[in-house]
Amino acid sequence: MHTGSEVLVIGDALVDVTVQPASPIRPGADVPADVSIGFGGQGANLAIRLARQGVRVELICGLGEDRAGALVGAALRAEGIHLSPVRVAATGAVVVLLDESGERTMLSQRAPFAVAAVSVLPSDADWIAVSGYLLLEADAEKLPGAVGARHSRMVILGCAMPSGAAARDWIAVASAMDPDLVIVSLDEAGDIQPGSTLHARSVITSPAGAVAHLDGVSVEVRSTPGAPARDTTGAGDAFSAGLIASLLTRAWPPTAPILEAALTRAVALGSAVAQAAGAQALVAGERDATLLP
Repeated sequence: MHTGSEVLVIGDALVDVTVQPASPIRPGADVPADVSIGFGGQGANLAIRLARQGVRVELICGLGEDRAGALVGAALRAEGIHLSPVRVAATGAVVVLLDESGERTMLSQRAPFAVAAVSVLPSDADWIAVSGYLLLEADAEKLPGAVGARHSRMVILGCAMPSGAAARDWIAVASAMDPDLVIVSLDEAGDIQPGSTLHARSVITSPAGAVAHLDGVSVEVRSTPGAPARDTTGAGDAFSAGLIASLLTRAWPPTAPILEAALTRAVALGSAVAQAAGAQALVAGERDATLLP
């Protein structure tokens, strides 16, 4: 049931297995490593970061009727998130391989659920945030008509977008959804045509900071040099949460000063998460919803 959420998030909720080898991986060898098990997924990461900033959040995600699904669901509800799960064959999982600089390689097993999600969409929400991974699924072309009819502010999050024809398909679906905002990395932005509607409503992130082009307003914010990244998993999702939370109650489109302040907050939150271990680690400035009465 819809509970009057400020932000409806549609995206994955997964089990994360993070592995950081103590030395280079050698085929056929037993390499010591730090291994941890937690939770992740672009949808869950975004929803949790928003909830910790006091935003009312509803998450539509795919969960299996398995032990992993029960654990993921319990963790999300403990964060104060209203959960609207779509049943899938098995709860997804990601193995995150970290190198010495904190950069990651992800081995993902996710269950498609975009088409099924259409059947549980609420009638409205102040904002709708759609994970870019759903736009890569078969039948993703059904999303624009279903999600776009919800008269909400819409933001699309980028993903590990492939190149070539798959990237063109992603951009076609994203364009058809007519989002108010699309948040992509510098690498992903290379496939978006300058002058297009997506480019004119984009926020582009990089290790150096972020640049926003939003309905004629352009703003750039540089990141503050600090400690090196420990684990970049979830940092982009944290950036998106900081940006959305800052713009949630503002008039649209935001003015340059409001957009600059929102980008500054987003960059700071993303940087803090990159220096923590795990996609959903609690960082300074966030409330621990699991400890609230």
